Formats: sequence, C-alpha cells, structure tokens
Amino acid sequence: MEHKETNFVRDESSGTVREESTVVNDTGVAPVREASMVKSSTPARRWMEVIYLVFGVIDGLLLIRLVLKLLGANAHAGFASFTYGLTDFLLAPFHGLLPTFVSGKSVFELSLVFAILIYSLVALGLARLVAITLSRSVMVSQHSRSEGLKPHTD
Repeated sequence: MEHKETNFVRDESSGTVREESTVVNDTGVAPVREASMVKSSTPARRWMEVIYLVFGVIDGLLLIRLVLKLLGANAHAGFASFTYGLTDFLLAPFHGLLPTFVSGKSVFELSLVFAILIYSLVALGLARLVAITLSRSVMVSQHSRSEGLKPHTD
C-alpha cells in the first residue's frame, strides 16, 4: 500500500519554510520511503522576486523603445505609440541628460541606455536592501506550564 505524507519544515537558521513530501510504499518486505522537497521560500525571497519583476518589466519596455527608435519605427503606429507613451513617463528624469544621435529615420537616445542602467542598479539596490532587512534569524520560544499532568512517555 502506498500513501503520501506532507510536512512543513522551518529551518531556524535561514528562516526558510519548505514543504517536504514523502511517499511510503508498504508493498514489499520493508517499507520504501521516497522523499522530495516540493518548495522553499522566504519573505525576503518573495519581495526580491517582485522587485526584479517590476524593474524587469520597466527595463524591457525601455529596451523595446530603444529597438523601435533604432529601427525608425513609425511613431503613429499603434504599438509604437503605446510603447512611447508608457516609456515617456519613465524617461522623464533622464530627458535631455545625454545627446541623441539621428541618422535618417534611426534615432539613438543615449539617455535611454543610461536610464536602463540606472533602473537596473535601483533594482539591485532595492533587492539587496530587502535581503538585508528581511533575512534575519528570529528565534521564538514558547513556554507552557501545566500542573498536575504527567509527561507522556512512549
């Protein structure tokens, strides 16, 4: 007979919580145990993933704008207009910071490359700050007192 046992295990030193799943097979002479770790996560890890996702989307949009500008895309086309509208807000702090090179219809915005680098550095900095702040070992101790009860022995 085969059955599955699932346990949640917390590693106190790193603060991670993981789900361990064990399949026990009792068909043979001796039971066979197969164990596998299903998932492991920490609050710091989740926040770091969210930070990288948000700034990855920002950098991706800026990179798409860079490619569209280099290829000389029509600014009145739907996709290009949408992309330029979204990224204008993100490029506002960097507008006019560095020169723009124009060759025919192709445009190379040096400030756009700088913005991509700065947003990437901000993402790394925020992720490190979250890792430092939330990756702490915290020990919680509980004490209970029962009078008149005998300890359970096996």
